[in-house]
Amino acid sequence: MAKVVPLVRRNVLLEEDKVQRLMKKLRVKDQSAAIRAVIDDRLFADEVMERVWKLRRRGTLRDAYKRATRG
Repeated sequence: MAKVVPLVRRNVLLEEDKVQRLMKKLRVKDQSAAIRAVIDDRLFADEVMERVWKLRRRGTLRDAYKRATRG
């Protein structure tokens, strides 16, 4: 069974044209769905990068092109 996540109402000021572009890019008709998707994507990307840096600190992941500057 799917986990039910409670939603909360927030009053935020956003640039309408950017929200519309986001909705079009994500192919959604609901502004809230578009914003939730972007929040989820960002949190996921941050989690992935945290794990990449953890591997790199352990020395098990190396940048063959030496592009990484953080560590």
